Amino acid sequence: MKLTHSRSTLVTGACSGALALLVLTACGTDPGDTDSPSTTEGEASGTRTVEHVFGETEIPADPANVVSVSVTSTAVLLSLDIPVTASSTTSPSALTDDNGFFAQWAEVAVERGVEPLPGPEVSLEAVGAAAPDLIVGNGFGADAIDQDTYETLSEIAPTVVYGESDTPWTELTEQYAEAFDRGDRADEIAEEYEHLVAETSEALSAEEDVVVLTGTPDGFNVFTSESAQGRLIDELGLTLHEMPEDLAASGNQGGPERADIVRLSPEHASDFGDSTLLFVNTQGEEPADYAETAPILESTPAYEEDRAFTLGAEAFRLDYYSVPLIADRLVELLG
Repeated sequence: MKLTHSRSTLVTGACSGALALLVLTACGTDPGDTDSPSTTEGEASGTRTVEHVFGETEIPADPANVVSVSVTSTAVLLSLDIPVTASSTTSPSALTDDNGFFAQWAEVAVERGVEPLPGPEVSLEAVGAAAPDLIVGNGFGADAIDQDTYETLSEIAPTVVYGESDTPWTELTEQYAEAFDRGDRADEIAEEYEHLVAETSEALSAEEDVVVLTGTPDGFNVFTSESAQGRLIDELGLTLHEMPEDLAASGNQGGPERADIVRLSPEHASDFGDSTLLFVNTQGEEPADYAETAPILESTPAYEEDRAFTLGAEAFRLDYYSVPLIADRLVELLG
């Protein structure tokens, strides 16, 4: 079954013919706590003072040349119709286009003439050459802007940094919208998402609960209810499989503690029970590829009953552009 919602909506211009659904789940250090950015009028005409991760910054009220120094910030800026002229990139992979833009919004960026900047490390020289009147960065994850980099960027142009480890993409959109006076557009996005969730939920019919996971060299990363993927599954009316408490409690051994995933070794595949398995295949893998790495999967009900599927690389990072893609994929698999 194909969803029928309007494409003006949630994904205009992105990935023609498919609706895109998706987070940032990369590790990083949370540099601060800004639940909601406050905005006040600056003393000088035509400016606004906004509060963000690293304090307050006076920015142009109507910026015309915005540079994104974190590739994960770019999707939010594009969705709010903020004039992004250049964006940092990441290493090209199955997640991206050849420029290093994430695939779910790459087409939009190219159509709007966004210049790809070297990445994933910030190139101060390239940022300066772009002559921005505003610089925007992300505060959490692999492309996070730290305090020292923020201060250096602020010497080039006014710089703001938003985003924390536990901020859903919808809330992050609201933060950006408040800072950049895009409240009307944020309201449209919220309505589009509400419609997408309602339509998708009605189209899904899964008897079994689901496990959303990625494969790793050491086993699996299983997304929990605290993850962006887990929250989406819940909002769409599906049931996320709960791992046994002892596994959930010990699943972060061997790495930094995280609430959004549980790390499991292959022998724990039996704890997936009767669940349907939904792999976030960041490198284009197929279910058979995961079974080659972890043969125990072949004895799970999901594999025996052909209920092991892939969601696509877009499901690794949830944003305005990826979420509809995931919704379409879920309806295709479970509708």
